[in-house]
Amino acid sequence: MKITIVYQYFQDHSGAGHSSKFELAKYLVECGHEVSVVSGESGYMEDFRPARAWYQRLLSHEIVSGIEIFRTISHTERNRSYFGRLVGFITFALTCPFALMRGRRPDVIFASSPPLFAAASALLVSFLRRAPLVLEVCDLWPDSASELGIVRNSILIAAARAVERTLYKYSHNIVALTDGIRTHIIKEIRQQDADKVVLVTTGIDAGMLYPNRSVGEATRSRLGWKGKHVVLYLGAMGEPHNLDVVLRAAARLRERADIIFVLIGDGYMRSRLELTSKQLELTNTIFLRPIPKQEANSYLNAADFGLVTLLDIPLFSGAIPTKMLDYMACGKPVLCGVRGEAKQIVEQAGAGIVFEPEDDEELARQITALSDDQKQRREMGERGTAYVRMNFAAIDKQKVLEKLLLSAAERPREMSSGDGTRD
Repeated sequence: MKITIVYQYFQDHSGAGHSSKFELAKYLVECGHEVSVVSGESGYMEDFRPARAWYQRLLSHEIVSGIEIFRTISHTERNRSYFGRLVGFITFALTCPFALMRGRRPDVIFASSPPLFAAASALLVSFLRRAPLVLEVCDLWPDSASELGIVRNSILIAAARAVERTLYKYSHNIVALTDGIRTHIIKEIRQQDADKVVLVTTGIDAGMLYPNRSVGEATRSRLGWKGKHVVLYLGAMGEPHNLDVVLRAAARLRERADIIFVLIGDGYMRSRLELTSKQLELTNTIFLRPIPKQEANSYLNAADFGLVTLLDIPLFSGAIPTKMLDYMACGKPVLCGVRGEAKQIVEQAGAGIVFEPEDDEELARQITALSDDQKQRREMGERGTAYVRMNFAAIDKQKVLEKLLLSAAERPREMSSGDGTRD
């Protein structure tokens, strides 16, 4: 089977941030499928500085781990503002069809959203090349942008919603990363099409993320964290991630010399967070640049806690932050400031504590209590690792997606019918 994956931020383990699409593509190649990827020029948190002129970057080609990768020119200033990220979405949506039209017709196209507009481009090409589209929905955009007040233009929001509905209607299958996303999509489509919406949560590779005390101790020694209780946040730093509550908790614990907060990542809120930390004179807070995925295990094992936060809005009740599962995979107790599905996972697994998303006082109190209880931290970590391996194994998710793609390729949608029916 020939599979084309459309994902703007495709990267291998040498990049910082998500690598799940690379892991999926590599798995599919190992299963004997022919896999090509259409992506933008850089990874999710890569500080990309193009050295070539724009006309030399229109389309590039490389092969990594047997995966054929086409990269198209796209705006790369996304981490400096939300507007920059939006421009990046639009430029990739405009350029990715050129790569999608190259080579032999794929048997199936697998597109990930957001970016929503790139998925729309993939849908257009799926019509032109008569290849069924399987859509993965990782975030409910434009709902998230609208609810956060980031996008206020009613015309743009209406246009995005129209694109969203069209994608839902004509996609052969829709993959939802959380039950909340799946429920939302089913409400948006015809009831008779509900069976085409499939829940496939994020998977964690236990070969990359696992408890390793010796590696953790070596990292702590190298970074000067010996004798400290390390509260780690590893991921994007945008407005939805609600990291102000972390800085407020750090301010409450400034007298505890044995507790430090380490924030690793990038995003359009990072510079403001660093400024706030400086203004509050938080000597217990450290900001580090994004690290490659292949180094994540060492930093995670060097921590005592894994911290995950999101704004307290209804939209995020259906979120399962990947970083939370990463912490659990490495045996670290989770400090969870997220309601809904994330809270349920932590509580069901017994893998940490849950605090009210805006309550920095409670967060500081829980950190203090757990810092003084090594036995409880160890037990929470062990339960979290066991839970992730049982419920979020990457290989299980990849097998489900392979089966779904095979089914779509074998039963292609009648692209000209326009009524959402199968052959």
